[in-house]
Amino acid sequence: MMCYGKFIYFTRSETLLCKRNCLLNFYQNISKGVLKYIKETIIPSKPKKPISPFLLYVKDISLKIKQEKPDTKYSEILKKASRGWAELNPVEKENFTKEYIKNYEIYTKQLKEYNNSITDEQKQLWEEKKKEYENSNKKINSKQKKLGKPKKPPNTYLLYLLSKKNEKDPNISFKDWLKSMTISWKKLPNIEKEPYVIKTMQLISQYKEDLEKWEMKMINSGHSDVVRLQTLLKYNLHKNEHRNK
Repeated sequence: MMCYGKFIYFTRSETLLCKRNCLLNFYQNISKGVLKYIKETIIPSKPKKPISPFLLYVKDISLKIKQEKPDTKYSEILKKASRGWAELNPVEKENFTKEYIKNYEIYTKQLKEYNNSITDEQKQLWEEKKKEYENSNKKINSKQKKLGKPKKPPNTYLLYLLSKKNEKDPNISFKDWLKSMTISWKKLPNIEKEPYVIKTMQLISQYKEDLEKWEMKMINSGHSDVVRLQTLLKYNLHKNEHRNK
């Protein structure tokens, strides 16, 4: 009887339609996650940059907060982490900095080995696949823009540039100014980068919330082709669970 029940469920017209729509969306709106997967079948995964001392602290404190209050939102964790970091003992801060330096040394070594392992053939094949992806996504990106998809927030470096734009000397070309800002950013101590890192994380947290709300709105208004596959699958899973109750 159980097998028969499963058979009926998977052959129901709405179930098949749901799966069909998910597959259509998959091909019409290739996500960056899929692009990443395609890249990893051609080129091995690139070593990840180590997170900053502040982010190491956020990671540490978020585990403690989640243990006490599992439902705490990430935006709330960030607020607590920002206050805690500002009041943190200099010795404890130094420990996180030492951990970051150690991780960065490992990363530098791994990155060198990685770059030496990539062949010209792999690079060429990846560029071809990347171009195919970009061409297939142009129409979807245009539709998403028209439907008011939330914009991704600027990264930490761009926030730094935006904060300095009013200080730009009008006699200096934009190209030269950008070059000097890049050098300035690289030389900036981690402690002075922290406000930009914190702001970026807050903006990303808000962006994720706004994006999820927008995607739910798009699904309900019949524009599922502009929604990420992972959101569609999550939505349909929740819908089926609710229906079976």
